[in-house]
Formats: sequence, C-alpha cells, structure tokens
Amino acid sequence: MYHAIVRSKVRKMWRTVGSGDGAYRQAVELASPDVHFRFVGDTPMGADLHGRAAFADWFERFQRVFPGLRLTLTDVVVKGWPWNTTVVTRLRVRGRLADGSAYENEAFQWVRIRWGRMVEDTVLEDTLRLNEAYRRQELANAT
Repeated sequence: MYHAIVRSKVRKMWRTVGSGDGAYRQAVELASPDVHFRFVGDTPMGADLHGRAAFADWFERFQRVFPGLRLTLTDVVVKGWPWNTTVVTRLRVRGRLADGSAYENEAFQWVRIRWGRMVEDTVLEDTLRLNEAYRRQELANAT
C-alpha cells in the first residue's frame, strides 16, 4: 500500500513540475534542507549541489536557459520503506528551442526519500542531445 501511495504522489507531482513555469517549487519544497542534487554529465547544465537553495537555483537557471521545456513522466518504480525509499522515474523531455527547432530527450531520475523528504536526486539525460540544445539556445539568443 505504501508504494502505491508514493507512486500516486510522484505522478501528481510530475504533472505539476513537468508543466514548467516555476512549478519546480513543489519539488524544492519536498527536498530536505541538505538535499544532494546531481545532474550527471559534463555539460553547462551539469551539477553536483547540496542544499535546497542551490537546488532551487539550478531549476531557475534551467527554466531561463530552456523556457517552455516540458517533462512528462512515463514510468515510476518505488521500493523501500518510509525511512529509506527509492523512487526511479523515466521522463520524456520535449519543447521548442529558441531557433524554432524541436527538442526531444529522455531522462532517468533516481531519488532517495527519508520520512517524506527527498534527500538525494540524481538525473541522467542524454548529454549529447542536451549539449547540442544548449549550444543552439546560445546561438539563437546571441543574434
């Protein structure tokens, strides 16, 4: 029963967070004060951060760089107990870049939750596609 409740809450949160426009604040509110966030990859969006403020700052930067990008939850797996829960999500990333081209990618997220607070969030996205999209954004915004 616990896993079904967590899956339902994760789906509901991603419907909100994935819509963009500052909706990430819900995820930040669920984070522990010392949350460890990693966005894996050697790209300008790569991150290895600690703390809720740094987590929020990364999301704000992401939305500035990629306005209008939408993340859609396609699958969620939950295991563990309230004191040590693991949530794995699969996400579809879509949107239009500043040059008008379409952006599509896929991401996986590994989250650890303790007593209802996210303590660790690791995101893996195809960094080659992401880096190309970042470069396109820079070029389009420079003209």
